[in-house]
Amino acid sequence: MARRSSASNSTNKGNEGTDPPSKRHRPDSRDDGVDGGEITLFMPPPDTHATGHSDIRTSSLASSTMKLSGHKGSVYCLAYDPQGDVLCSGSFDSTCLLWNAGGNCENINVLSGHKNAILDVKFTCDSTKIITASADYILGVYDAMTGTRIKRFMGHKGIVNAVD
Repeated sequence: MARRSSASNSTNKGNEGTDPPSKRHRPDSRDDGVDGGEITLFMPPPDTHATGHSDIRTSSLASSTMKLSGHKGSVYCLAYDPQGDVLCSGSFDSTCLLWNAGGNCENINVLSGHKNAILDVKFTCDSTKIITASADYILGVYDAMTGTRIKRFMGHKGIVNAVD
């Protein structure tokens, strides 16, 4: 249990009705020369700069950031196939685009057939089919290789938000 020192109590004696005592003021800089207002979130080990290996890549992508262009509307969902080779994006434009998940991420197929936005997309465990959930109240099942729709699950009374 912390005890209040008598010195802190005496500083407020004659200041009745004023602000309560506050924490002790901390100086802007410390004795070790480090500015108290800055925080280093990440600093690589010094030997990393000397050897020139600070940019080690563990991805098969052509660049660390890739911009995938092709949808005519906002993208609402993304899913990788279980092997990580294909990426499927679902959009407000009511299509899904399939992308090669390595190299330059080229567009390899388009899934169409919904009449409203695609809100969620999932690959089956064996990566052969893609299930889509749409705002048109329908679940779609597509062949992942050809992009053709195999089946539609109709009968929902409202928007289908997710597939799991």
